[in-house]
Amino acid sequence: MRVYRDDQKALNLRINIVMWGCAAVFFFLAGSFWYVQAVQADKYRTLSETNALRETPVRARRGLIKDRNGKILADNQAAYTLNLNRVDLNAMAKTDPAIKERIVNFVANTLTLPPAEVLARLDRGKNIPVSQPLVLEDDLTMPQIAGIEANKLVFPPLTVEPVQRRNYRYGVMAAHVLGYMGEATEKDMAKHSGLKLGDLIGKKSVELVYDDYLRGLDGAKFTIVDSRGRTLDEYREARKNPVAGRNLYLTLDFELQRRAEQYFIENEFVGAAVAMDPKTGEVMMMVSSPTYNPNVFSKRFTPDIWRSITSNPFHLLQNRAIQGLYSPGSVFKVVMAMAGLSYGAVTPSTTFDCGGSGTFFGRRFRCWNKNGHGTVSVATAIKVSCDIFFYNTGARLGVDKIAEYAHRLSFGELTGIDLEGENPGLVPTEEWARVKQHRKWYPSETISVAIGQGPLTVTVLQVATMMSAIANGGTVYQPHVVKMIETTTSDGTPTGKIVIKPKVRHEVKLSEAALASVRTGLWKVVNEDGGTGANARITGLDVSGKTGTVQVVAQSGYGVGLPFKYKDHAWFASFAPKDNPRLVVVVFVEHGGHGGTDAAPLARAIYEGYFHDTVEQVNLNLGDPETLEKIKEGQIPTPGLRIKAPAQNAVPQDH
Repeated sequence: MRVYRDDQKALNLRINIVMWGCAAVFFFLAGSFWYVQAVQADKYRTLSETNALRETPVRARRGLIKDRNGKILADNQAAYTLNLNRVDLNAMAKTDPAIKERIVNFVANTLTLPPAEVLARLDRGKNIPVSQPLVLEDDLTMPQIAGIEANKLVFPPLTVEPVQRRNYRYGVMAAHVLGYMGEATEKDMAKHSGLKLGDLIGKKSVELVYDDYLRGLDGAKFTIVDSRGRTLDEYREARKNPVAGRNLYLTLDFELQRRAEQYFIENEFVGAAVAMDPKTGEVMMMVSSPTYNPNVFSKRFTPDIWRSITSNPFHLLQNRAIQGLYSPGSVFKVVMAMAGLSYGAVTPSTTFDCGGSGTFFGRRFRCWNKNGHGTVSVATAIKVSCDIFFYNTGARLGVDKIAEYAHRLSFGELTGIDLEGENPGLVPTEEWARVKQHRKWYPSETISVAIGQGPLTVTVLQVATMMSAIANGGTVYQPHVVKMIETTTSDGTPTGKIVIKPKVRHEVKLSEAALASVRTGLWKVVNEDGGTGANARITGLDVSGKTGTVQVVAQSGYGVGLPFKYKDHAWFASFAPKDNPRLVVVVFVEHGGHGGTDAAPLARAIYEGYFHDTVEQVNLNLGDPETLEKIKEGQIPTPGLRIKAPAQNAVPQDH
């Protein structure tokens, strides 16, 4: 039998060598893993955090805002911001503790700011997540951009990013309708999902109310950066393209808006004006004066600028057309006439004798015309704005019936316009006096309400809504300032339009006889001799309207020489043409003086602009040499004639 002892010994040696070799490799790998995961854990943790994908938001293009004819009122302007990547800054600070100080000094020199201001901007960004870039400056100039880019390798955390800045092309024009932009607050983020700190959203008016349509959806791009913060490449597979916001078409007419704004600015008037389509509720023009420039809010501004806006005694940010509350004065006589005729307190043939004053409920009340108007009917009372006629009408109706009818025609409640901050105004009743003022309503107070005074307050928009209902025969529309919303593709290419349909709030049953009497009176105001609204007269166009002069403080005479805040308010509410109304214009001049002399001329300018072709054709067709000569000499108003309002201390010829 053979013996294999020598062969077995050699085999065991080889097995042992392999076994110990495997053990050595195992211990080497285990040691290496321990060294990397335990001893060098911090190093590789830092590398894993800094050598990774970085997400940078790509802002969506905000939708354009245009007038009803497509003229752009608000668009987006290219701008550049200086951003600081704090993740990269923190990573670099571990190996270079002085990097933050050098960056602060570099930014201060580049932007010509004190280093303390740069540090303050860093402190204000503490509430923003570190992963998001911190904006240090807006609207960089080209020399600033060149300086930053030249030092890109020295200061990797600083980057220049292209952005879109909201731009209101015509500055102050229509500012109270357009609104302005601002950074989202925590309150905003709670209301709107997807918002982050630093996002820009609408803060006022159309920009606010329609922000969800205008804002669009932001995208994102992802870049690969190394441990030193240097960008290696873009990870295009993960890129999210932004979705552009939708464009809005407003109901505003640029030319009408321009004329109205120019009138208030050139005459240095305080007040508001509204023009509406009485058959749809579309707001064709809305002015609040004085106003502000919304471009101020599109970039970083100092606290001093904000204080100068908010501390202005004329309250620049207040939209007087929907927020200002004023006594309607004689404009309210339109409501009184409709209420009296509808409830049977008076008829079209009812007359009262005006001798300049009258006694009601034991008190003597005077007419604005101390010599009186003689015997007047409804239409004549509207024409000459006779107080005595409406004192009698109010005494017969009582305050509750007056209030009931006023509510039908939009007073004392919100109109529902698609702008924020609207005021409902106040129409007093006996219950209001009892509940709100804890007192009895006295019948003599009704006499003051009957001519638009007392605790009665309205907005300019409410008066326009009321006149629209009178013009169209009794339909109260919900006013609106957005006409269409444009549908688009993801890159903003228009694909169609969503038209905003007119909304009827309610129908007011107005008798034809009552309407005929009131409309006749309104026509007489402007077109007959002795009417208080002659300054709104246009040859070839039947403008119908009502003036109003509201006394602010008790005074004797006409208030000549009074300080601004004590001067009378001026109203003019109107529509045209008489038989087929297509436009309502209401003008209010705060402490302006008198409706016929200070408010009516603007209404005339608006009608001339809107009906220019029609009026021009009528004048061309007259063909009478004598009439043409009068037009040439300026005795007959013609389209395009600019009317300058008289001085505010002029003796009034109207009421």
